[in-house]
Amino acid sequence: MDKEKVDKYNRLLIEGNLFFYGATKGSFIFPPHGYALWKNIQNTLDKKFAARGVQNVLLPTLIPLDLLEKEKEHVTGFSPECFYVEKIGNKKLETPLVLRPTSEVMFYDWYRQILHSYRQLPLLYNQWCSVFRAEKNTTPFFRNTEFLWQEGHTLHASIQEARQFTLNVLSDYQDYAENILCLGIIVGQKTAGEKFAGALETYTVECLLPDGQCLQLATSHYFGDNFCRLMEVKFQNKDNQMQHPFSTSWGTSTRAIGALVKAHADQWGLILPFEIAPVQIAFILIGESPELINYYQEIYGLLSRHYRCQLYNKNKQVNANVLQADQEGCPFKMIIGKQELEHQEITLIRRDDVERKITIKLEENELEKKYITAAEKYCKELSEISRENKKEFEKVKIVNSFRQGQRTGKIFGIISREAQELQKNLYQKSVEFRNKHIFSVANFTELEKKIKDGSKGLFLVPFCNNLDCELKIKEKAPSYSIRCIAGEKKVDTSHKCLFCQSAAQNRVYLGRSY
Repeated sequence: MDKEKVDKYNRLLIEGNLFFYGATKGSFIFPPHGYALWKNIQNTLDKKFAARGVQNVLLPTLIPLDLLEKEKEHVTGFSPECFYVEKIGNKKLETPLVLRPTSEVMFYDWYRQILHSYRQLPLLYNQWCSVFRAEKNTTPFFRNTEFLWQEGHTLHASIQEARQFTLNVLSDYQDYAENILCLGIIVGQKTAGEKFAGALETYTVECLLPDGQCLQLATSHYFGDNFCRLMEVKFQNKDNQMQHPFSTSWGTSTRAIGALVKAHADQWGLILPFEIAPVQIAFILIGESPELINYYQEIYGLLSRHYRCQLYNKNKQVNANVLQADQEGCPFKMIIGKQELEHQEITLIRRDDVERKITIKLEENELEKKYITAAEKYCKELSEISRENKKEFEKVKIVNSFRQGQRTGKIFGIISREAQELQKNLYQKSVEFRNKHIFSVANFTELEKKIKDGSKGLFLVPFCNNLDCELKIKEKAPSYSIRCIAGEKKVDTSHKCLFCQSAAQNRVYLGRSY
């Protein structure tokens, strides 16, 4: 990323209170606003995982090196990035420890000890934790030496069940990316050169961001019985035979926050999707009279039970409070001033359309007044009955409750409609950007020309699916890699591989990544 874009991105993070630099290179501090955003993402995904029977667990951070080395192919992929602990105090350890780069071996070592019978399967576990990678070049949320993620690891009795679970989780990630994060994405299978170390199949959710680079947002892997064989995980099947189970792994991380900041922002600051925003409704008061405060407290009381609300009043100037709410990406600002109090209304402003003011009138119309009158009459009749039975009846409380119900219904209806429109608008803008920046390319000369002309995005190219050919891509197109196979884009006999001119088996998305 060039300096100007880096400065803008970092400014959005800092002013949005999502991020603060840690004491060591590549580490970061999560301020309350940023951590609340991550927790909302976590809660969203946890509901999806729980619906599939997944349970959360937590495994140790430190991994014995000899345990990690049991899976040679896996450790080869991560050893250059690992942090090692070789001493405790002044005492050198006989077996060095590794700060968790990922947890496959820890899960399988545990599974080896607890799994005995087919009756225990499937084992469906997930953990939310920190992982550590010794990145040379770091960028907040995209490449950090320590970051947060979730990693699921499951065991199944059959190939079919494991493969289906891999695809089910991929579908959950796709729904989360599109409908919660409001991102235009591409979804597909990774090629042999890009799949996860040790996996038979890797599927990915990728997001093309405004700087033209592609972010790997989430992945889902099918391992077959590879890891279980290596880690000697077995169970007794229905035929009383010992068998290796089939496994999956899947995960996403705080990279999602980086994607949100890149995709959803304007000159004022962040624009966060409604479902996961730490503060969904920012209250802005214009004035401090007791009557105004009481009116605000009434509205706040109605909404705070259902939405994440906060009063923005830390700055003396109203405009500064408005700016802070905008910088932090609050989907809605609710303005309450003298005019709103006098007319018994509130002014709602949607973050993605700050010039438009939505007036919500709370004063009862003629029909509502009739309902209030009917409620008062009904309460009077009940109170007379209650006196005969020597019971107290709170007429005022019931009528006020009726009135609050009417007000709540008015506000909820508008917020619900506008929240859907906001989500739709954010998603549509991201999709439009993605569609405009996918370029079909038939030959290498055409690719070179587009890159030279400054075309940024994804290139849809024919590919032979040969690993040897894929390994040479970095020589021919430095900084580019195959993001995934475009399964929905078919090839015909006339298509030749862009890199080796042999018959193409698929079309793939070629792009630059973080």
